[in-house]
Order: sequence, then C-alpha cells, then structure tokens
Amino acid sequence: MNKTRSLLALAILAAPGVSLAAGFALNEQSIKSLGTALAGRASTASDATTVYGNPAGMALLEGTQISGNVTMINAPADITPTGGFPNTGTNNGDMVPLTFVGSNFATHRFSDSFTAGFGLYAPFGLATNYEDSFQGRYFGDKSKVKVIAIQPTGSYQISPDLSVGLGVAFSKIEGTLSRAVSPLAPGAMSMVKGDDTAVNFNAGVLWSLDEATRLGLTYHSQTDYTLSGTTTVTNLPTVIPGGNGSYPGSLEISMPDSFDLSLTHKMSQDTTVHATAMLTRWGVIKELVIHNSGAPAALATVIEELEWHDSWLYSVGAEWKMSDTLVLRGGIGHDETPINGAYRSVRVPSADRDFLTLGVGYALSKNLSMDIAYELIREDKAIVNVSNSSGLSYSAEYSGVAHLFGAQLNLNF
Repeated sequence: MNKTRSLLALAILAAPGVSLAAGFALNEQSIKSLGTALAGRASTASDATTVYGNPAGMALLEGTQISGNVTMINAPADITPTGGFPNTGTNNGDMVPLTFVGSNFATHRFSDSFTAGFGLYAPFGLATNYEDSFQGRYFGDKSKVKVIAIQPTGSYQISPDLSVGLGVAFSKIEGTLSRAVSPLAPGAMSMVKGDDTAVNFNAGVLWSLDEATRLGLTYHSQTDYTLSGTTTVTNLPTVIPGGNGSYPGSLEISMPDSFDLSLTHKMSQDTTVHATAMLTRWGVIKELVIHNSGAPAALATVIEELEWHDSWLYSVGAEWKMSDTLVLRGGIGHDETPINGAYRSVRVPSADRDFLTLGVGYALSKNLSMDIAYELIREDKAIVNVSNSSGLSYSAEYSGVAHLFGAQLNLNF
C-alpha cells in the first residue's frame, strides 16, 4: 500500500520529459536567444519575442512586429541498470518522444512612449513514455503535462535610456499520467488526470547604460495551481482491497518565479556580446499533497517529499554581423538541476547540464527575416536509487545528450 501511495503522488509532478531547462521549465520562446545560449535574453530586445524575454524591450521596437517559431526536441537517454527488485524488464532509454514546441508573439508601437504586445507560448512542459516492460515501471511509467499561456503586455519608455514593461499571463495546465501498480497484480494500472487555470505576471526593466551597452532585468512571478481531476485505479484485486475505481482528486502546486539579469554590449559595428544569469526559485516545491475524495484510506491523502531547491543558469554568447543580411550566433551555458539527489526518481532523473548553441539570422527582405538555431545539451550522470516498504526497488545510472533545432520567422511593417 505504501508503494501505491508513493507512486500516485509522484505521478502528478515528477517527470523530466521534454523539459530542457532546470526542473521542467521550457526556454524555447526565442530562436535568436536559443542561438546565443539564452545570453542577453532580457537585454537584446530585437524582435517581438521580447514580450516574454523582457516586456520593457518592446519600447525599442518600431511599427508592428510579429514573430513565430517552432523548436524540435530530440532527447534520448542512456540507462544503465545497477540493481533492483524485481530485476526483470528492459531499460531502453527511449522514454522521451520526439517533440515540437512553438510560440507566437506580436507588438505594435502606438506612440513614442507606449507599445503593446501579445504572446502565446509554453512556459512549462514535459512528456515521457517508458516502454511497457521498463524495469522501473513500478516507480514511473507514462507522463504528459503541458502549460499554455497567453500574455497581453504593455511597455512604457520613461526616457531614451530607460523603459519598463508589464505582462499578465493567463495559463492552463493539463496533465495525464499513468504507471504500473505492483508485480503482485499484473496489469494493474493507475492513471491521474487533472487541469487548472491561473494568472501570473511578467515584469521587466531595460536600461541603456551608454550607446553600446544595455542591462535588462525580467521577473516572472510564481503561478499557483489547484489541479482538479480524477485518479483511476484498475485491475487491482490484491494490493488495496476495494481500491479499484475513479476518485475525484485535487493537488495544490506552484510553478516557481524567476529572475533573469542580462547584459548586451556592442563591441564594434559587427560584434555584439551577451551574458545572462537566471535564478529560478524551485525551492517552492517541497512536497506534494494529493487529496482523493471517497477513496480508500490508503489513497485518500497522498504525501510525497521532494525537497527541490533554487537553481541558477549562466550563459554567455555573441553575434557576428557578416553582412547586411547575415548574422552568425553562438553561446555556451551551464544549468543547475533543482532536484535533490536523495529524492531523485525514474520520473526526475535530472542532473546539472552544460549546453552549446549555434545560430544564424538571415534577412529575406526589408520586412521579413528568419532565424535558425541548434542546441546541444549534455547532462551529467544521474544516479537513481529508489525503494519502498513493499520491498520493490530500482537502481540505475542515467545519462543523456539532447539536440534542439529551432526556426523562427519575423515580420515587421
């Protein structure tokens, strides 16, 4: 019974999925920023994606600007099992499906001092799908969670050197997660579904220190959700008598707030350098408490300790203007994991990661440009060692390399 309670709790949140930033944040809202390893995201303000990167940057955009992008994420993982009971099953390491993430942004300058914008993007998301015969399936199986946000935004230019911006994001979270229950009940499965909507805000300030240097600071506020849905248990005749059925479930969870401090400096007419330090306060996630109304005692209240901690991302990047139509980009960065190693599971086998990016910008015409970028992410090896009071256990070493390919079109008029 303890095993079932623990896994039902983990099913709500714990999955690395397509999340390519710390925890399960997505940072693929701008392909230009992807090309510089996110360096300068809050200080560049070169297209409509600044609605997300730093709303204050809209004050630097002329006329009407529209940007739309898509990123393909390929993130295979290598799994080396080191023990466990039962010790049968497979460890293919192909649990992350090929995934596409997109976003759209638009801005319009109404006056010399006021610009408005709009964004549609995914700030968080994950997807995993272990094979049915996965050795560690009793500690995690299939997971899909997505968060979609729409954000009306405004910016005001206080002076030629200083602007501020504010966006209000309306988001919806949806999740569907399943897992095997027990080797004592072959075929027994649990599935958790839930959703909720919430509101948070995105504020920024952009300061031009001189003609060549800009400093940007962006704050994304915490988002609080109360997921409502259903916990369904099937084919469970022996582990929890009377446990089969569907139960209304609820879970309160908060997505973390974050601070992004960026610097952009134009070294010459053809070379611009960027730097970013971003703090995400994942420490807000300490435990999960799931309430299942009308469920047996073992399922009525589920508590799972996670003890995540705050994490930092650091990156530097540069742009080289090769001609009036061609720009090359590159960057490197380091992203800390918020996962507490003592609580690392098969659903969150996350470790620190380093990343390298390359990008190209090309002007197709006076009003239309295109950006493409590639990111290589190499994650440190992560040790998973989980067990429960029912005698089940699983130990393995996870490692992985992810590849991201992004493309973006920009229109201005």
